[in-house]
Amino acid sequence: MFKRIQIGAIILGLILVNVTESRVWGQEVVRANRQSKVSCEPIAKVISGDSRYQPSKKLCSEDRVVAANGGKVKIFCYPRGKILDIPSDVVGKQCLPLKVNEGRGCNVLQGRSCVIPKGPDEENKPTKMTPYGAVINQERPTISWSKPKGATDYIVRMRGNGGISWEVAVKGESLTYPPQEPALKPGQAYTLDIVAMRGDRVIDGSNSLLLLLATDNIQEVEKTINVLKNLQQPLDELAIDMDAVYESYNLVNESIKVLDARAKAGSTNPTIYRLLGDRYLIANFPQQANEAYLTAKKLAQQANNTVELALAEAGIKIAAHTKVKEQTSYPPTRINALQ
Repeated sequence: MFKRIQIGAIILGLILVNVTESRVWGQEVVRANRQSKVSCEPIAKVISGDSRYQPSKKLCSEDRVVAANGGKVKIFCYPRGKILDIPSDVVGKQCLPLKVNEGRGCNVLQGRSCVIPKGPDEENKPTKMTPYGAVINQERPTISWSKPKGATDYIVRMRGNGGISWEVAVKGESLTYPPQEPALKPGQAYTLDIVAMRGDRVIDGSNSLLLLLATDNIQEVEKTINVLKNLQQPLDELAIDMDAVYESYNLVNESIKVLDARAKAGSTNPTIYRLLGDRYLIANFPQQANEAYLTAKKLAQQANNTVELALAEAGIKIAAHTKVKEQTSYPPTRINALQ
């Protein structure tokens, strides 16, 4: 159902060719647009406690924080997507390197190994669209899917641990989680089946995986987001920071929602659209990714932002070579054969 993919050397080669002059590699460039010196790679943001820097000040790896009154400085570490309390020190020593069990979530542009949920393809399947990705933070998610030709209705099934085993018939291409059914359990994985019907005959179907974050992780995400909101920073800046938090937990759906909201609000920040393209690639929606990258490219050209321009162009090339993987499908037969 799911396959691990390696973007690998091809992607790194694309990025290296495009951003060598700017000395910026991979996902750290996500934040490079947020300060004036292209050569600086922001890896953190001051939250509080520094004797020299104000809250929201962006920091590079070589920058040094100085704690007020001998205490600790609270920073938001982008590579980890977390808030850290650190002593007076060089930021890079505290925020990097990442431990083996730490690090950002699946990152297409860095060639990091990813679990890719399937997006819509050209075959006649009712493929899950939302929630994007496999990892979610909602106990009762709303589900939507693509419409196959000729489909008149659907059968949706959810199966997994914690007594989750239900099936409903649906008209239309979306389903609010049935209120009469038990909610999904934190830390558990579930299989979602969507079967397209024409009358009592199966057209085709697909299945996908949903994994609800553990309770402590959900609480940590909410806590971090609340701290970032309290900084009272510009909405684009907040969205980029929130994306960093969501990415660290592979919450692709939440990243796409917050970035897409800024795009719909008319943001002119190319980083917003380039990040949106990155997330659509992870969700395996290359067409939507390409559209976001093209907007990012246009805005980067207008702003003379060579860093984001290089990454947008690299993303366009990646999206053009990304193919939607095959899904498990049901043969055209009658519904009783599926039970």
